[in-house]
Amino acid sequence: MRSADKIIHILTYRNRPKLAQALRGTRYDLNESSTYGSRWYSRLTTVEVYAPIHQYDQLQKLSDEEKAEIIGAFQVVYPVRDNDVEINWIEFFVDPEAPIPTPSRQISRLKEIDFVYITEQVAKCDGKIASADFEGAITNARNLLESMCKYILDDANELYDEKADLPELYRQTCQILNMHPSQHAEKSFKQVLSGCFGIVHGIAAIRNELSDAHGKSKTRHYKPDERHAMFAVGVAKSLAEFIFSSYMENTKKASN
Repeated sequence: MRSADKIIHILTYRNRPKLAQALRGTRYDLNESSTYGSRWYSRLTTVEVYAPIHQYDQLQKLSDEEKAEIIGAFQVVYPVRDNDVEINWIEFFVDPEAPIPTPSRQISRLKEIDFVYITEQVAKCDGKIASADFEGAITNARNLLESMCKYILDDANELYDEKADLPELYRQTCQILNMHPSQHAEKSFKQVLSGCFGIVHGIAAIRNELSDAHGKSKTRHYKPDERHAMFAVGVAKSLAEFIFSSYMENTKKASN
């Protein structure tokens, strides 16, 4: 089987990011038939695309128009010629060699919080990356951290400014959860907790510069790539897990 990287590049060039994203990590074979096509001895051929199971489910939902776009991209690589393949159909299969993903620990832990909006943000982050909406994914990653902080501050009956930015909300949350660097004497803990502050400031900055939360300048329009979104969402989930674990530990101690 062959990698679909060239097809992905063509779809990206043709401004079809959703289809390009849907084919990431897939492989394909060409299944030639014995039926002749529109050229001299050209053989009608089906492209068989093999994808990980989560992408297979998405590919199965593509419209006929979207499938035709993908076929058109394959025809750039395999143009219709005499005595050659003539791609006219596409089918999708689960790649038997691709690993089956398991639910992430962060998602399962976050579902324990009885605040539906937080779990919705986790799902939205993953969904927007899957649909190539990288700006939206970054926005939801930032919203996840902000919602986590507000949930804990509300639970502690702590007052906060509704217009406060993410770093300020996180600072207040850290004070409650004993996660502020100033609350620890050990150098290693200070470094780790200071790093968490850096992550929060970074997520807030990325959201402002790359996300869809603000209007775009003609001369300064930074469009995020998949790697930017995956990084922002990944660190946001990890930090949300850490915040939640600290929250649960404090709740447990308070009840004893």
